[in-house]
Order: sequence, then structure tokens, then C-alpha cells
Amino acid sequence: MMAAKHHRRHSEDERPSKNRKHPNIPKENGPAKAHNKTPPEDKAPSFVVVVVCAVCIGVVHSIHVSTMFENDRHFSHLSNLEREMTFRTEMGLYYSYYKTLVNSDSFLMGLNRLMHDNLTEYPDIINTLQRFNLYPEVVLGGTYRVFSSMTSWLGLEMRVCWQVSRGGGLAPVVSCEGLGDPAYWYLAGVWISAGLTAALLFIQGTDLSGNLIGGFLTVLCFFFNHGEATRVQWTPPLRESFAFPWSIALNIAVTRVLRTPRPVWTRPLLVGTLSLVYLLCWQFAQFTIVAVVIVVYIMYTISVIPPLPMLLVLLGTSYGFLNNMVLQFGNTLLVSSPLAGCLVGVLLLYLFMEPIIHHLPFPMNMGVQLGFLFVSCTACKIELSRIFGVEDDAHIVNILKSKFTNYSDFHTLLYTCSPEFDFLPQESLYKLNETLLFPCVTMVGGAVFINILSIVKNNIIVRMDKNNEVRPPLWSGVDPGVIFNGAMLIVYAIMASLVMRLKLFLTPQMCVVVSLLACKKYWRVIERKEIHLAILAVLVSGMCVRGFRNISEQRSIVGEYSNPELEELIEWIQSETHEDAVFAGPMSTMANILLSTQRPIVNHPHYEHAGLRERTKKVYSVFSRRSAETVYETLLSMKVNYVVLEEPWCIRRSRPGCGMVDLWDIEEPQNKHKPYLCPKLFHRSPAPFHGVFSNDMFVVLQVPSRYVEIPAPRYHSA
Repeated sequence: MMAAKHHRRHSEDERPSKNRKHPNIPKENGPAKAHNKTPPEDKAPSFVVVVVCAVCIGVVHSIHVSTMFENDRHFSHLSNLEREMTFRTEMGLYYSYYKTLVNSDSFLMGLNRLMHDNLTEYPDIINTLQRFNLYPEVVLGGTYRVFSSMTSWLGLEMRVCWQVSRGGGLAPVVSCEGLGDPAYWYLAGVWISAGLTAALLFIQGTDLSGNLIGGFLTVLCFFFNHGEATRVQWTPPLRESFAFPWSIALNIAVTRVLRTPRPVWTRPLLVGTLSLVYLLCWQFAQFTIVAVVIVVYIMYTISVIPPLPMLLVLLGTSYGFLNNMVLQFGNTLLVSSPLAGCLVGVLLLYLFMEPIIHHLPFPMNMGVQLGFLFVSCTACKIELSRIFGVEDDAHIVNILKSKFTNYSDFHTLLYTCSPEFDFLPQESLYKLNETLLFPCVTMVGGAVFINILSIVKNNIIVRMDKNNEVRPPLWSGVDPGVIFNGAMLIVYAIMASLVMRLKLFLTPQMCVVVSLLACKKYWRVIERKEIHLAILAVLVSGMCVRGFRNISEQRSIVGEYSNPELEELIEWIQSETHEDAVFAGPMSTMANILLSTQRPIVNHPHYEHAGLRERTKKVYSVFSRRSAETVYETLLSMKVNYVVLEEPWCIRRSRPGCGMVDLWDIEEPQNKHKPYLCPKLFHRSPAPFHGVFSNDMFVVLQVPSRYVEIPAPRYHSA
């Protein structure tokens, strides 16, 4: 008890006392007291008002993205099969597990099927809850079953069905819409998540700037730059659709912890809970959480914040990480991840190296501490990988290596040949310039930098004055929340410049930083509030010129999904192959086959697992210059019954050096003089394979169990 009291007194003594003499701090008594009053424009907005505005903004954004999705796909008039076909690549894989939960006899039976799955990586049985981030599907599948049972018990019909004539020689289909339809329930979850994203961006902008105007600036910038900020309206089932709002919420919570460094146990619990949900939704979440921990620790190292808030963030993220490991049954991608290495490294550095580094002179102690931070985190990550024998994230290092060197291998090229993993294009910067987002962020950055420089300079002058009894810390008066968000913006900018797909972090964070245009503290040269508001109105008017055009262009995209070749392939598989027939082929097509036919597959689009990468490489040998016999033996050893070839993969190149044969020429340069196998298989299907299906886009080859010359049992050509 005495120790606790002493600790509280010590904490109070560390804070600057209002009664101590300080040349720049007015006394509590007399006329100077008026200067301590918070100006009206800096008063925190009402919590109720913020929540109401956030909810309204969230509803508007949900309607906005759902409307664009419907305009693009005409989803309401598609059959169930066509709706499933729209979910290509990873989207189809994730949606297939939701479908499993919905169609099982009970929720627990569906969950058991996910935990003992023998279809996704045949013949292996895997726990998909461990391997993939499927908790969004688990929640949506469970809630749909509850909703369906309740409405059925109440006698309510929650969907409307009709027959749709498709034309073009295609048979009519039955289409249903409403929350009673599983697809619409799933999409409703996505749109709610999208609405939560916009609502939290408003809250973050309001919290950072300290007023509602900052929140509305953030939301306006988000809508005006929507195409550069999110793709939820085009790819609903992707992990980022569910995870991104929790990333924003985590940044808000960390900002609050840094701004109010008091030992409240609920704060690390909140940070931990948000980290847990974020990690459960997306395998990439670990990398942004690493950025949060590193930024906070560096802020502590250079004395921007005291030890307590840093420890609260560290404990909170550790709590979230450990609970995630339990809920994901020891996910191999996480157990030896950079996040695990970072948490262990920072904790060891703080516990064992801090007392030694603390005695070094300034600024040597900071440099040594930052050096040890890098070394300890890297060493812990490498050692964890060695202990557990996990190499699931080795491809990430290779991707980064390929960005700065001439290094390339098969798996790296599969990533970097995709536009999403290329460098950030100049077109994106032009678009951000046209809406004035980039100039506004630059202007805010300059104003914040000048403000911090001025504060630090004044603190140095005060510290050098020997007559002062109070010697304020170097960073006293600097807002740690602003520094944290500025540092995260720099981190996101580096990430997005290396991998274009990650601009979904950069653009929203830029919108959040723009909120500081409304923060009077950084614009003291503008003395009158009316002039400040007028300047903001002019800036918003300039943003509207291109911003409204961007919104109009997005909403004017009108299409109707149709893929008769894929539909024909799936219908043939369902009617002409045994339910235990095993398929291999392009990753994106395999996801659709698993989703719509429930046939076993040997490879799929979730490429973050080392074993799966090797499986896919074996399957993709069909696109190499190897002999047909060699490829046949490879597929036969994997127990494949049918291999699917896709015309673009065999014939076309997305760009020079990115055709499948180009990847194999780099992997196996000794075979460059040999003929390319895939066109022969696609057009003539030489032995030992047998062609059994063909249309303009797809060819299916049977992989017979014995290498004998026999006629194909059936052959369908569209």
C-alpha cells in the first residue's frame, strides 16, 4: 500500500506543477489566468454529436459502395452460380467456407468441416481456421443461421425471387434478393464493415484535430479519393474489407493512449482487443501492427512520450497477438512472424538493455537504442523461424529484395507481375494531386514541422537558462498523437510506394492528416476564426472540382456480369465428373471450382503458405517447357485426376517478361531451347493426357492413372 502511494506521488511530481515558477507559464492567479482558458474553437465536440454524425456518414458510405457494386455486376439479377463466379481468386476461396457453414446440417457440423477440411489441399486434411483468416465468415455464417431460423419460426419471408431471361442463347435463371438470401446476408456484412470504415475515419479526423470540421474534411477527402482509398465495392470478400476498420480503430486507440499517459488498465485491454480482431480478419495485419509498435517505441526512445504509454501499447498488442495465436490454433504465418519477433525483441530490449543504455550520454543513448531495436527484432524473428522451422513469410523478403535488386524467382515473379504488387504508379499521385489531397498533406506537414521546431527551440532556450527552476522536457508541448499519425503516414507511404495494393492504407491516412487544416494551433498566423473558415471553404471548393467528378465517374460504371465459358466449365464438372474427382490448374479457377462444385483441389490462391507455394509450382509445370511425360508424372504423384488449362495463361502475356513461360525460363534457363508445352496441350492434348472438355477459354485434360494409349471417355466442345 505504501509503495502504491509513493508511486502516485512520484507520478504527480513528474508532471509540471502549476505553482512552480516558469517564464513561459502564467500563474494561476491574476489576469494571466484568462490565457489558460481553452478558446471556443478548440473545445472538444460533444460525444453524442460525434457519434450521430459518424453513424450518418457510415450509412451513406454503405449505400454508396453497395450501389456501385450493384451497378457494376447487376448482382440482383444473377443466378446463384453466376454470383459465385463473380467471386474470383481468393474471394471465391473465402466465400466457399461461408457457404459450407450455411449449407451444413448444423453450425457445429459446418465448423467441424472447416477444421477438418480435405477439399482445399487434397489429399491433406487442414484446419482452415488455422491456415486462413476466416472468422468474418464464421461470424456471418453463424448469424445468418440464427437470422434464418428466427424468420422461419416467425413465418417471415425475407427474400424475393423471380425468373430472369438472360438472352444470348443462355437459359433463363432464378434470382433472389433480400437478407434471406445467403449471398445478400454476406454482402450486408461487407457493407456494414465499409460503413464502419467511413464512420471511424470521421472519428479519427475529429479526434486528431479536436473539432468536427476536421472530421468532415477527412470524410470529404475520403469520398473524393474513393478509388484510391478502397476497392471494397469491386472485391467485397477480400480480407481488407473486414479488417481495415479495425486498423483505423487501433490507430485511434493508440493515439488516445499516447495523449493521455495514465495507468488505466482498460487502455491496453482496448488496444489488445482491437489488435486481436484486426489480426483475426487479415493475415497482413501483423505488418501494420509492427509499424505501430516500432513507431511508439521510437517515440519513447527520443523522449516524445514517457515509458508508461509505450508499455501500455506493447502489452496491449502482445495480449492481442497471444489471443490470436490461440483462436487461430497456432497459425504458422504468425508464430514466427515479424510481429512475434518485434514484440519479443522490444520487450527484451526494454527489460535488459534499457538500464545500460540509460547511462550513455545524449544523443548517443538514442542512437544505440535504435540500433539495438533493429538488431533485437531481426534476431528474434530469425530465431523464431529457426526454432519452429517455418518459412511461410520467406517470399516477403524475396519480394522486397526484387524491388531493389535484380533478384527474381518463380514465386516472386508471380507476385510482382501482378499490378497490385508493383510500385505505386504515377497515375495515383496525379489523381491525389487533382483533388488537392497531396498539396494539403504537404501543407499540413510543413505547418506541423514548424510548430514542433518552434516548441523544441523554446524548450531548449528555457533549459539553457540556469535561472529557471523548471527545466521542461525537450518535447514538452508537442502533441504525441500528431507525431504518431504523421509517422504512420510516412510508414504507409513507404509501403504503398513499394506495393501499390497498400495504397488503401496511405490514402485514408492522408485524409486523416488533412483534418489538421482545421486545427487552429498549427495556423496561428491566421488570427481570426472567420478568415480561417473562409480559407478552408476555398480549399474544399477546389477539392470539389475533381472530387465530385470522381464520385460521378465511379457511380456511372454500369455493367452486367456474364462469363458463359466459366459457367459451362462448372456445369460440365458437376454433371460429368465424380464428386471425388481431384482438380488442379490456375489458382483463380481452382477457387471457383471449389466454391461451386465442392470438388477436391490441390492448389488455391492463398499463396502465403510455403507448402502451398511448392504445390502450385508443381501444378504450374504444365505451363513450362518440360516434356508432357514429366508433367504427367508430377500431377500423377499429386493424385490429380483433371488439370484445367486457361487460354490467357497459355497464350497471352500481361506484359513483357510476365507470361508463364517467361517465369519458367528464369526458373529453368536450361530448357529455353525446348518447345512450350501448354499451347500443345491446349490445342492438341498429346499423350499421356486425354482431352475431355474444351471451349474458347478452358480446356480440361484427364490425368489417367496409368500411362496407356486409350481414347478419351468423353469429349465436350462448345
